[in-house]
Amino acid sequence: MQEYFAAIDIGATKTTASVSSRDGILARVYQPTRKRGDRGTVPRQVDFLIGFACRQAAIDKGQITAVGISTASPFEKRGERLVVVAPNICGGLAEKREASENDWTEIPLEEDLSGKYPRLRIANDCISAAVAERSFGAGRGEKDMLYVTWSTGIGGGAFVDGHLLTGKNDNALHLGHIVMNHNYEGEPQCGCGGYAHLEALVAGPAIARQYGEESREVFKRCREGEPKAEALIRKVAAVMALGLYNAVALLDTRLIILGGSVSKNWDLLEPLVGEEFYKCFPSLTREVVFRHSELDDYLGDMAGLSLVMPDSWIARWQAGKPWEQAPEITVLESDVG
Repeated sequence: MQEYFAAIDIGATKTTASVSSRDGILARVYQPTRKRGDRGTVPRQVDFLIGFACRQAAIDKGQITAVGISTASPFEKRGERLVVVAPNICGGLAEKREASENDWTEIPLEEDLSGKYPRLRIANDCISAAVAERSFGAGRGEKDMLYVTWSTGIGGGAFVDGHLLTGKNDNALHLGHIVMNHNYEGEPQCGCGGYAHLEALVAGPAIARQYGEESREVFKRCREGEPKAEALIRKVAAVMALGLYNAVALLDTRLIILGGSVSKNWDLLEPLVGEEFYKCFPSLTREVVFRHSELDDYLGDMAGLSLVMPDSWIARWQAGKPWEQAPEITVLESDVG
């Protein structure tokens, strides 16, 4: 009997859903992440997008065998169930935060979706991305690797000696919330409420805040040679390099894979990050290699799918890379559904 699996990727900016069979991805759908309404808004959006993707794939939602959800985090546990406490989605975590769209302090993702599907697995988006890159992407066969998303937020997932790091609440490695300056005066506030966190200094919104334009525009002007944009990107790259060094000092990793919207400018960022990174303790940094995500635009699909994919599919997908033949993604407006 044919099995169908749904993969969800929940980020601060967008949520994607895809439906796959053994032969490949059948349908993909994208919608801005909904941040208004009650705490059940995001779970309802996930359920809607799965149904929409199923219709696109010409199957019934009841035919879904399992759902893998790769989501922005961190998590806390309520009993045995995970709740999402993601600063870039839950607007109620930082009292002084401006322009928040809601007052949520958590999202009951597992509670609201449990029972709707035969099997449900939820994981930190960067941990699941690390699994996907190690299985299908730039980290194939690596024992010691770190995946880092550089996007609306900053996060990481890591393997050490071939073992995936997870932690007590599946929150390892929250690189975006390491503190980069003990003197908080004048430092920007992170969405979690803290100050001087890496995410508040170098993520996409941090770049936009420091320049006064969206981060994509800053990179555009940097490429055009504008001094202000060049100076900011160099500064951001240097700070990120120190954050990556901190992770290497803890994990002794050999490979760092970068993904996410900001990292799409890796051709520009790599020499700047490397310049600062390799100045740090050579015994720890000398052998470290940087790569950009090979899964790239399909990373969210593959991260969610990797959580529930049957072992019998893996070799077939590694050999054929069927995600590269996936149908074009359907983009929905935020008010649809």
